[in-house]
Amino acid sequence: MLFFSLVINFFIGNFYTSMLVINIFFYVLIACFFYKLVFEIYNSKKIAMLSSILLISNYSIINFGLAYLVDMGGWFFFILSSYYAVKYYKNSKNKYFFLAIFSSSVGFLFKEYGALGLVSLSLLILISNKELILKIKKIIWAGFLFSIIPAVYYLLFYFKFHYTYFDWYSNNLIQYAAGSYLSNFNYKIALLFKVLGWLFFAGWPIFLYGLWEEKKYFNKERMKIILAILPASLFFIFWPALDQRIAFILVPWLAMISGFGLSKIKNKYILSLLLLIYIMVNYNIQYLMNIIDVPF
Repeated sequence: MLFFSLVINFFIGNFYTSMLVINIFFYVLIACFFYKLVFEIYNSKKIAMLSSILLISNYSIINFGLAYLVDMGGWFFFILSSYYAVKYYKNSKNKYFFLAIFSSSVGFLFKEYGALGLVSLSLLILISNKELILKIKKIIWAGFLFSIIPAVYYLLFYFKFHYTYFDWYSNNLIQYAAGSYLSNFNYKIALLFKVLGWLFFAGWPIFLYGLWEEKKYFNKERMKIILAILPASLFFIFWPALDQRIAFILVPWLAMISGFGLSKIKNKYILSLLLLIYIMVNYNIQYLMNIIDVPF
């Protein structure tokens, strides 16, 4: 992200504006590739469009993504690598296997989220119809190829600054372990519910309806893919800190299920009203947070 910002800064002359320009670019790419990801799973333009609207109008992607932060790049590569992972699962073309790995590897340099597509790729390989020994070889090979770019980058960084990613992570772990988040289990559970509640605040009823419709129109092959890409979206639980920005990686999965639910609503006026309510609530959610001040 830093290198991209420096390049754009050469033309714009303002580093912060350069970061914002790059994040807007990634925002557009996220909308495009998330649409392609959902279409690949559901084979429906309507579901892909509805899911994409729910994703790109979510409070967290606008508040934390379109800002002077590096999260947007990580989210983009997470979605991009997940898309290629699903493509590989469905047609076994090696180019998608390598593209998923490359996307995850490059994405890790932006933010840790970017590497999570590798988790989805590994799980999709596990549930594929390939022989077990071939599955194991593929996963090990994927892990090795993924590690090349980050290993070279962090080795160069270490020789230059004598500092590693593990130093940074351990410092964060120590910092938050000293607080109540990691030391108090009850507090952690309460905070988790608070974060998830606001994360998809107006979308939770739609998501539950989407789950109901998934059960009603159950498709075994589709459900295998949906469940295989879920664990990567839950990795925020293992992070030392917890807030909506960290937990946003779950929103694409929630939006996908919710989009399926919305697609089953036949009345276009009700559908439009639900989308409008969702967008307006997300636009005003900071105001709602101040009103509903949960004391933790």
